[in-house]
Amino acid sequence: MICTALMTVQFTVQCVAQDDKLKDFSFEDVPTEESKPPYFAAAGGFVVSALFQDYTQLNNFMQAYVGSSVSSPLLMTGGQAFVAIGIIPNVRVGFTSLFGSSAREQTSGTPAKRAEYSVTMNGINIDYAFTPLKGLAIVPGVLAGWGNVALEASQSGNTQSYTQRFPPPASQTNYLSRISAAHIFVQPNLNIEYAFALVSMIRVNAGYSLSFMQQWRADNIVPLGDVPSSFNASGLTVQVGLFFGLFNN
Repeated sequence: MICTALMTVQFTVQCVAQDDKLKDFSFEDVPTEESKPPYFAAAGGFVVSALFQDYTQLNNFMQAYVGSSVSSPLLMTGGQAFVAIGIIPNVRVGFTSLFGSSAREQTSGTPAKRAEYSVTMNGINIDYAFTPLKGLAIVPGVLAGWGNVALEASQSGNTQSYTQRFPPPASQTNYLSRISAAHIFVQPNLNIEYAFALVSMIRVNAGYSLSFMQQWRADNIVPLGDVPSSFNASGLTVQVGLFFGLFNN
C-alpha cells in the first residue's frame, strides 16, 4: 500500500511538471523555413537606346553632299513587352522593336538637299532574372532578330506643286535616291531593373549588337555593291526604359 501511494504521488508530480512546460511552449518557437516565391513579371514599356557606331565613312558622304556631319550615338526609340513564362523558373521572353535615324539638310541654296541614315531592329528577348534584393533584378539575356539599314539622299527645288512631281518628271533637278539592306543581329545584354511599385519598373541596360548585313539594294530593287562596311547595325548599346505591369520581385 505504501509503495502504491508513493508511485501515485511521483506520477502526479511528473504530470504537473510537464503541464508547466507545456504552458511555456509556443508554436512561434518552432523554426520555419520561408519559401521565396518564383520570379514573375508581365509588362510593357517605352525604351530609349543609344547605338554607338563608327560614322567615318558615313560622314565622308554627308560632308560632300550636305556640308555637315552626323554624330554618334544613334538614338533609337521603341518599346518592349515581356512575360515570365513560368515553365522554367526566372526565365522570361519578350519582343522588342526599335527605330532610329539621323538626318542633315542643306536648305540655303537651290536645289535644297537632305540626307538621312536610319536603322530598325526587331527581335525576341530571352532573359534570366536574379533577384538579390526586394525590388531589384539583375537580368542577363540575349536579343536576336532582324531589321533594316538605309541611307536616303534627296534633292528638290524650293518651291513646287503637285503637278510638277506626279507623275515623276524626267528632270534630274528633283530626285530621291535610297539604298537599303536587311540585316539579322544578335545582341547579348545585361539589364539592371528596379520595381519601385507593384506596377512600375525602371531599367538601365548595356549590350553589344552584332549584325549580319544582307544584300544591299538601290531603291528597293536593284542589287548594289561597294557599300561601306560600316553601314550596319553593329555596336555598343546603352538603354534606359520605363515599364508598367506586374512584378513580384
